[in-house]
Amino acid sequence: MESANGKFVCFSNSKNLELIGLLFEANNRPNTPIIIHIHGNYGNFYNNKFLWYMYKFYTENGFAFLSFNLSAHDGLCEGYRNGDLDYIGGGVSDYNESLLDIDAAIKFVGQRGYNQIILQGHSLGCDKILDYILNFDSHEYKIILLSPVDSYAVQKRWLKIHKNETISEQIQRLKCLPHSNNTLLDWLDIEEYGAEGLNADWIYKIPITKQALLSILQGSAFKYLNLEYNADFTIDNPAFVFLGKHDGLQMSSQKDMRFFLSKHLINCYYEDSLDSDHDIIGVEQELIKAIIFWLQKESFNNRSD
Repeated sequence: MESANGKFVCFSNSKNLELIGLLFEANNRPNTPIIIHIHGNYGNFYNNKFLWYMYKFYTENGFAFLSFNLSAHDGLCEGYRNGDLDYIGGGVSDYNESLLDIDAAIKFVGQRGYNQIILQGHSLGCDKILDYILNFDSHEYKIILLSPVDSYAVQKRWLKIHKNETISEQIQRLKCLPHSNNTLLDWLDIEEYGAEGLNADWIYKIPITKQALLSILQGSAFKYLNLEYNADFTIDNPAFVFLGKHDGLQMSSQKDMRFFLSKHLINCYYEDSLDSDHDIIGVEQELIKAIIFWLQKESFNNRSD
């Protein structure tokens, strides 16, 4: 499909890591809202095909769109801090650096004159947005959560099948492992981390280092969308949540996930009627139309207030 014309951009987070992405600008009118996309771990700014539709339809409807690589993009890749080569990626990066990446993106678009910001996350990117909202006191942004899942439950199922241990036991075991001479590339056994989804499309092993996995196991990835733990938090940002009917990584029913989210997201609209998997394949345009309708309605309600 044809896409809108984008331009490569780069900016740095507060740890001086250069972040690269594509910026699509709708037009030159003032106060254009911008949607910043936050991909999941091991994702990137272009790979999910629904992004290709978003580049086009968001801009056609008056929304600018930024999709960029977070520090945890892909698995292992080269990055630059202050011009010096560094290894980054989902397999080696500290999960918590993603908050600095999001903050850098917001500051970048703010410097370009954008003051109406919508944060959109997919998969583990949803957890990162919630973490950012709660820790940076960012209650002025609308949020879009695409295919949020209970990552704690996913890893719990994986460990039960492949290691026959709990997450707490895994954390303690990993902490007791002897240090490698090369702490950055201290790769774990391939069966330490993965997804044993509810259908064959979502069963895979994920290569990762000890430090990166511990940062995930002990971070917000296993905190805010953890139905078992049920953390005490509320967010009043206007929120759009998409739950696919056949998401193989969703360890709970749509009903249970909605009930859980309703306790924590005070102002939330749900789209859970589309026949879709975790990656939104086949319903991209229907979903984007629903998001645009919601955004326009929210904008109208704000003007009415």
